[in-house]
Amino acid sequence: MGSKADEEDIRKRGVYQDVMGSKHRLRTERLDLAKASWHDALFIFRLIGNEKVRQHLGGVVTLRKRPSVIRSYLNVGKVEFLWTARIRKNASPVGLISVTKHKDGREFELSYQFHPNAWGRGYAFEAASATLHFVREQRGLKRLIAETQVANVASCRLLERLGMSEQQRLLRHGEEQAIYMIDL
Repeated sequence: MGSKADEEDIRKRGVYQDVMGSKHRLRTERLDLAKASWHDALFIFRLIGNEKVRQHLGGVVTLRKRPSVIRSYLNVGKVEFLWTARIRKNASPVGLISVTKHKDGREFELSYQFHPNAWGRGYAFEAASATLHFVREQRGLKRLIAETQVANVASCRLLERLGMSEQQRLLRHGEEQAIYMIDL
């Protein structure tokens, strides 16, 4: 579970610092999060084709399916969001973070994919923290869930650090999944 020290650290570092205009751009200490667009298609193409990234996400998206997956990512609904996370210093894309309807159709889900070069640097935590703040303050969501494979220990730790708690486990795609939840 995310501690008060983690929350204070986030505030001190300015993770929640800037929600800019109606385009839903978020700015953290080290990242700019902007609505994903067709300019990001090549990055997304490579990300969903990366074996390390997709190890706990159902595997690499085949070349044949990537165009339709990219279209579905970029055509999220009006109440859903997909941001490309870029390093502020050089505008390099490092990951995707989204809030979309969960498979159950009832809840909104936080999801993220970051390039392995960005792992272990706190970017996913920084982006997810800003996203949680945004959906609470700007969109009025009261609760958010996340689903991850139990085998993805790093993702489970990240969700717990964000203050999410495991609610249930289930089998999906032949793998044990954990559903995490946070009241916003």
